[in-house]
Amino acid sequence: MAVPQQDEPMRNVFMSLQEFFNPGLHPPAPLVLLPPPFNPFPAEEKVKIFAKLMYLSPTMNLKWTPAYEMLQQALDSKGPKGQRVVEASSGNMALSLALQARAFGLSGVSAFVPADLAFVKKELLHLAGVNFVLCTDVPGEPTAIEKARSQGKEAGFLNLAQYENPGNPEAHARWTAPGIWDQTQGALTVFCSGMGTTGTLVGTRNAFQALSPKVQVVGCLCAPGSAVPGVRSEARLAEIRFDWQNGIHRVEVETKESYRASLKLIRSGILAGPSSGFALAGLIRFLEGSRQDPAQWDSLRNDAGEIVATFLCGDTPHLYVDKYTTILDTADFAL
Repeated sequence: MAVPQQDEPMRNVFMSLQEFFNPGLHPPAPLVLLPPPFNPFPAEEKVKIFAKLMYLSPTMNLKWTPAYEMLQQALDSKGPKGQRVVEASSGNMALSLALQARAFGLSGVSAFVPADLAFVKKELLHLAGVNFVLCTDVPGEPTAIEKARSQGKEAGFLNLAQYENPGNPEAHARWTAPGIWDQTQGALTVFCSGMGTTGTLVGTRNAFQALSPKVQVVGCLCAPGSAVPGVRSEARLAEIRFDWQNGIHRVEVETKESYRASLKLIRSGILAGPSSGFALAGLIRFLEGSRQDPAQWDSLRNDAGEIVATFLCGDTPHLYVDKYTTILDTADFAL
């Protein structure tokens, strides 16, 4: 490989794995304008809906940046070299940590994960060297978060505690929100994502409040009785220690509509998983609800009279291929 001259900048070349994982050395994830039928609003209403493809990252999911930020802060403050990270995770954080941990001098990752974790995701965690324990929530017994916190106190272990570590929302305030703001040239008015750790919503909310009070932040919750990888119901958010209750509009989304929206995105050319469909379905629900109130609808417009909305695509469907045919109806595949 030819070495560039000193005054010739390298393009997309990283001289170490730790450098490769540094979000500050990558451009923002792509923002893609969705065509009909994903945008159900007529052209004269001037509504633009963008998909933020966070899965196009070094770890192929949106947990890349908070994992990096938490690891970097731990390295700076505790010098955790040689320790083993232990975390409660629905899978993507455990994977993102495992892919990055050795670049930070850590020995590996252990994780407490849901018992219903998709088969392919289990296999990928195994390939990445994650020692994982399947957990079922049982009233009166320690949760996965509590188990990880407890093991993190043992010698040789480090619990980064993604559900309360300020590095989680700080990563999204530092990179996700400013990236979207720049990509929309300050025209953004609605941002939407699912709520799992709530780090994405809390971090982007904090950043957007500083950038523009015009931006409204929408958090999608699992409807009662529903389950979508990586996101929680309002009841299950009781464990979360971030301030997710303030400044966030909440909408509930069901399992089937999440997978159905994901399938439609895939067939349109966007390889977006069920949590992406979940966020899109929640965004449409929020917009359609706001449309019923003319004052609320107008409040979503920017100075150019447009509603510019973005939802996050957090990972791909590859990890959940065994779920689609069991959750969706045969008719859903005849699109």
